[in-house]
Amino acid sequence: MLLRRGESVRLPIAEVRLEFGRGTGPGIPRADLCALLLVGGAPRGAGDLVDADVPGHESGAVTHTRATAADGDVLDTLVLDLASLESAVTTVLVVIRAEGGPLGRIPGLRLRALVEGAQPVRLDCGGVTGGRMLVVGECYRDAAGERWRLRAAALTAPLMPATPRPARPTPVVLPPAGTCAGPGLLRIAFCAEGGGGARIDLCALFELADGRKGVVQPLGGAAGALRLPPYVRLDGDRLTVNLDQAARFRRVLVFLALRGAGRSFADVRGTVTVRPDHGPPQDFPLDPGDPASTVCALLLLTPEGDALRVRREARHLAVRRGVSPQRTVDYAYGWGLVWTPAAL
Repeated sequence: MLLRRGESVRLPIAEVRLEFGRGTGPGIPRADLCALLLVGGAPRGAGDLVDADVPGHESGAVTHTRATAADGDVLDTLVLDLASLESAVTTVLVVIRAEGGPLGRIPGLRLRALVEGAQPVRLDCGGVTGGRMLVVGECYRDAAGERWRLRAAALTAPLMPATPRPARPTPVVLPPAGTCAGPGLLRIAFCAEGGGGARIDLCALFELADGRKGVVQPLGGAAGALRLPPYVRLDGDRLTVNLDQAARFRRVLVFLALRGAGRSFADVRGTVTVRPDHGPPQDFPLDPGDPASTVCALLLLTPEGDALRVRREARHLAVRRGVSPQRTVDYAYGWGLVWTPAAL
């Protein structure tokens, strides 16, 4: 069932899943799905915005997750527990935001609502050409305040919380080494240019102070966790490290691995972005590497007091025939993991 602009459908007082998919690739803007809770027609503050950075409302009624499909498409999911929403919340806006270009440059935009036992509902995302923010739909209480409905909106709008999150300062060039201190999170991403159609996976090897070690990567469902070990989580094309747990790390190696035909870092350049919650954002360019390289070590994180020392690596590694990119970076840094086919 397709809902076009202005059309609505009744929702049961139950859990509603909103799934947002889109294509990714070199030169394509990033996009994410977020929810904005309204009380009396306006948000109460930044705490009413739920997205990939803040993946849960304090009430527990709205949560956000992100995953990467086998074909490389990114899927964001918002889960709304309508029965648990505060009675003061009258509307939940469902918003798509783009970063790095307009929404019209992103292929495969799609959003659907899923309720157990009911037919899936698709919301119209077509016809978007300009703008970087789209209110796709809204879940709202009826006039009596007893029932919920979902309405398609498809409106581009400059939408921000009433109390916006602090603006980020201008990025500076990441030095060869520096420290990132908590509290909060450290977010790492790679914005690629080129690649010849190869899939570029952002990954991390971790080793904890208690001796546990492993990998966080798209393959094998090894997305990690932030509040539990390994305190590193992969959300689509972004890696997040929990700085509050800095003392629990022995080391973390962030790296890129290529998948796909004709893969080589000789065709890949881009920018590595490092975004701590506290302190200036930092970037550094990654230049093309050796034609034999399908893996590149980006950053090495090690504890330094209550902070993490961030050392820039930017090291392309040549991969021998029959050896995977993951094993190659493992051998180069002496991690000593035992690799299984499911993880490669």
